Amino acid sequence: MDSRRASATALGTALMRAAHTRHGLPLLLADPWGDRLVLDRERDALRTRSGHSDLDAALRAHPSFGTVILRARYAEDALAEAVRRGVAQYVIVGAGLDSFALRRPPFARELEIFEIDHPSTQQLKTQRLAACGHWPLPRVQLIAADLSEVGLDAVLAGTAFSGDAPAFFSWLGVTAYLTREANLATLRAIASCAPASELVFSYIDKRLLDADGGHDGLQRAREQVASVGEPWVSGFDPDGLAADLRGTGLELMHDLGPAELAERYCAGRDDGLQPSVGAHVAHARVVA
Repeated sequence: MDSRRASATALGTALMRAAHTRHGLPLLLADPWGDRLVLDRERDALRTRSGHSDLDAALRAHPSFGTVILRARYAEDALAEAVRRGVAQYVIVGAGLDSFALRRPPFARELEIFEIDHPSTQQLKTQRLAACGHWPLPRVQLIAADLSEVGLDAVLAGTAFSGDAPAFFSWLGVTAYLTREANLATLRAIASCAPASELVFSYIDKRLLDADGGHDGLQRAREQVASVGEPWVSGFDPDGLAADLRGTGLELMHDLGPAELAERYCAGRDDGLQPSVGAHVAHARVVA
């Protein structure tokens, strides 16, 4: 990623969520905020890059579209369950233009939210929220940090985050852009939090990333993110994920691959929404 500009994939995923809000039947995620936070010139650039005059159609045809929607829905479902168990802190790692704090459902009214992302992306988000008249937001802290240079534990130590109270972490659409070493460092930092803390994160099946040629849809998505300077560099092997997490101090609760995500959220749909090949959403907790 070019450190001088906000993430292009953050803009694209925000627009994907907005496109699903307009066209998804049944709706899994009501998130229209991409339409307000992404500027017309940025839409034009995405439209030109896609080669399609209908941006919504191009976004919905993108091989990562289904996964963007499904991983967000799963994370918010898991967050709701955690809040019912008493969790009062929500940390969004690599938040991009995530709009949960703007959409706050009733269960999250008192939730303390910490959004962490690269300084350039956080600057853009703060500017866009202010332009919409929605900044500052109550019980929300936007934290600018480059996690390739500073650890998540050190970042949180400089905030109102309480390391003694359980928290829920979401880390979506990020791990593929980081090295294995950086991913494990972030997992260890989360594992240092209070017992009963939980994490939902997405990853790409390393076996498919490493395969020569790979699946057509996966390869196309990989080429598209690389073309905007944000290449995928690592994945996890589903067969070794539980051991990887144990090594950091986390316990794997669930690992949903494409078949499990489709069974949970896509049965009976007629809009073609499906998870991407190789896409996984994992749910883990801090070991007591």
